[in-house]
Amino acid sequence: MDMQNNLPNQMMPPEQPRNKTKIFLIVVGVLVVLSVFTGTIIYKDKIKQLIIPSPVTTPTPDYITSSPLMATLASAKRLIRPEDISLETIEVTPKIPSYQLPLDTNSISNFQNFSNKISLSSQVKSLLEKNGFAVISTPSDILNSPEEFDSFYSKLQDKDIPVFVTTDSLLHYYHVFFDTALMRLEKDIFYDDVWQMSKNFLDDQMDIYKNTNDPTLKEAAKRNIAYLSMALELLRPKTDQIVSSQNVKDAVSCQAPEEYCQEFYQKAINDGTFSLFGQKETQKYSFNIPDFVKASVEKELQLINEHKGWDCSPTFLYQEDYSQYVPRGHYTKSEKLKNYFRAVMWYGRMTELVKGSQALEANKCNTHDTEGFISEEDAKIQTLSASLLASKFASDKDIQYKWGRLYAITSFFVGFSDDLGPVEYSAAIKKIFEDNENIEANQLAAKIEDIRKVIKEQFPTPKIYSGLGNAQLTVVFPPPLTDEQINTLKKQAEKLLANTQGFRMLGQREVVDSYLFSKIVSPYSGEYNGDKNKKPFTYVVTRMGREVRGFPRGLDIMALFGSKRAKEIIKELGDANYSDYEKRFNELKQEIDSLPASEWYKNLYWNWLHVLKSLLPEFGNGYQTFMQTKAWQDKELNTALASWSELRHDTILYVKQSYTMAELGGGPERPIVGYVEPVPEFYLRLFNLSKMTKDGLSRLLTKDELDSIGVANAMDKFNTILSRLLDISKTELENKELSEGDYNFIKHFGTQLESINKSLTGAGYQDQVDPNMFKTTMVADVHTDGNTRQVLEEGVGYIKTLIVAYRLPDNRILIGAGPVFSYFEFKHPMSDRLTDEDWRQMLKNNPPLEPEWIKSFSK
Repeated sequence: MDMQNNLPNQMMPPEQPRNKTKIFLIVVGVLVVLSVFTGTIIYKDKIKQLIIPSPVTTPTPDYITSSPLMATLASAKRLIRPEDISLETIEVTPKIPSYQLPLDTNSISNFQNFSNKISLSSQVKSLLEKNGFAVISTPSDILNSPEEFDSFYSKLQDKDIPVFVTTDSLLHYYHVFFDTALMRLEKDIFYDDVWQMSKNFLDDQMDIYKNTNDPTLKEAAKRNIAYLSMALELLRPKTDQIVSSQNVKDAVSCQAPEEYCQEFYQKAINDGTFSLFGQKETQKYSFNIPDFVKASVEKELQLINEHKGWDCSPTFLYQEDYSQYVPRGHYTKSEKLKNYFRAVMWYGRMTELVKGSQALEANKCNTHDTEGFISEEDAKIQTLSASLLASKFASDKDIQYKWGRLYAITSFFVGFSDDLGPVEYSAAIKKIFEDNENIEANQLAAKIEDIRKVIKEQFPTPKIYSGLGNAQLTVVFPPPLTDEQINTLKKQAEKLLANTQGFRMLGQREVVDSYLFSKIVSPYSGEYNGDKNKKPFTYVVTRMGREVRGFPRGLDIMALFGSKRAKEIIKELGDANYSDYEKRFNELKQEIDSLPASEWYKNLYWNWLHVLKSLLPEFGNGYQTFMQTKAWQDKELNTALASWSELRHDTILYVKQSYTMAELGGGPERPIVGYVEPVPEFYLRLFNLSKMTKDGLSRLLTKDELDSIGVANAMDKFNTILSRLLDISKTELENKELSEGDYNFIKHFGTQLESINKSLTGAGYQDQVDPNMFKTTMVADVHTDGNTRQVLEEGVGYIKTLIVAYRLPDNRILIGAGPVFSYFEFKHPMSDRLTDEDWRQMLKNNPPLEPEWIKSFSK
């Protein structure tokens, strides 16, 4: 049923052809985000429940579902319906005969030939004999410091080495699609949307400021003007970010005759390059900071540019972690993306707080107390500021459309905001003023206490603490603390988190791994009770001398997702040696296990995690012998953690990062053939995810917009590859011979990936291709510890070589090679959050150690 044509005209985005409209923001009693999927408009309840429910959930207010349309749509809580994307379940009985471990290399038909091409040390040979596989640093005669999977496979083909197709390479290619699509949307669509939306808001706030004599209202408008001016100034092209006649020859390369090159250079100056702004954009995105907020804006800019860590925000009057504004992830690839990152980080982190403390001084940056991060008076002004923005939002269809498009598409990628925003505050205003559609600013000012009451009582508080105000737990007892005293700290942490409730223009997103990270560290995990002479990775000492779990680990996530091996490693490394860790782990594990299956399909982020979960079970009889070893479980953990690192890298701007609160042979010659890692459930889930991505983008974007990001054809090719790998892996598990065509497909797998590369670098992007698009080397900070002022970095390094022995249906054992991730987890100063460029230099000059537990399979 096409509901679009049944909607009233006033519900449509401004000046959009009806047959090309993909997203609506509809005002029916209250603003609600609607998205178009599979021909049906599905309502996202912005007055949302927790991703993981707590014992007490805030009920949805009656006025949210008062209209017939609301009542019909109120039960939908996601942008995707599982029935739209699910495929048939896997039905295959593994029947591959085992070979004996330790493996006699004389039983491997091609061992001598393989060893002549890839030299195996005695240590590697020992691992191969013990486990049936081994992972080594890639030999330089194959590739030197390899960072691209397609080149690796092509080199194996050139050297006539049997190809083993790995899950690592396929996960990496999904990352390429995800990251490229998001990056191009941000660069080509969202940047302009954020600029235009900010300008519209600013013009409205300037009118209020100029036309009111009410000092409170004037101050609220002034703070909004500073807030919006910051975003515009962060977006504005700076001189050193612009192509000019002085730098054009450095910015672009031209090997043609001079006459043609001059025309080429002029085009670059006008239109810009992949890395730099052009003159057209420079003129379009020009902005002057209003004089009366210039001092505070320039101070904010200085703090952002210095990015040293926590400091007082002159605009918001609480401590902000300015180290978060260092562009990371794919946002270092162009000046436009750098500016977009800083502006959206500003809109994603800075909060107009609803709660304040009577004990704190007004209009001054205070050290927070238990009742708030700002004074009661400033909380009133900030709530009024937020209400002014929400009121404009509710009456301006152009702002609604631009905000709604950005929010719905990024929610499809990452998830919904953990904080309140324009929709919720508009709903609160609607509750107070009922059917009055022409609400004046002075009316909002007169009702600000009523609005605060609705916000505090009817809307949920955040679930993840993201560093606002540099919250510090007050410890009045000497360590070690009793259970009762630790429970008091936990309650204090929850109250501090509740005090962060407020308005964020584009709030960062609530994701399950950040939620779990925030609940598996201090104070929830208790105090350290392990070996005093062997402190684990997660151990920190607070200012009060308490020994606590200041850092989570990627292994925590995989253990909570069902990996028994990850839990074993956590215990072996001493990272479970905290008084409340086991209790807290079991509580969180129960929450995860009780989630309905549909939860894993709610957006691309969750579905990516769902794909990784398929690598975590133990493989039993009928699978290849090497897959039944504990070492293979470790290898699959390495793969899952590296892919998760890529996910966090791609979503670093939108994900709400968690923080730890501080404290004051013979016979006839037979062909040597390759093999596919036989995990059909993995290929099915990844196919599901890839298809969901392509179909979702097709519904969220117009055809021209979809064509402009240039990923659709490449994803079609990827889905075809995944479908074939699914069929091949099922045949392998059934111990049936593959066809000659299948063996050729495996042998030439590098060619398949090169075809995808060509599709992604075409589609009008030949002159704007990121040279690092296909590299594995990337890093992301995923958690901040307020005690040590360090961050947890998750990195992916150079591609390593998997050497693996597999049995064929003709009973031969062959040895092949395939590319796999290298994974790193380490701490780093928060004042120096790493970019990909920093990480690549670190890998060359002084790489950190890989995890201790990979020694079971890697040398």
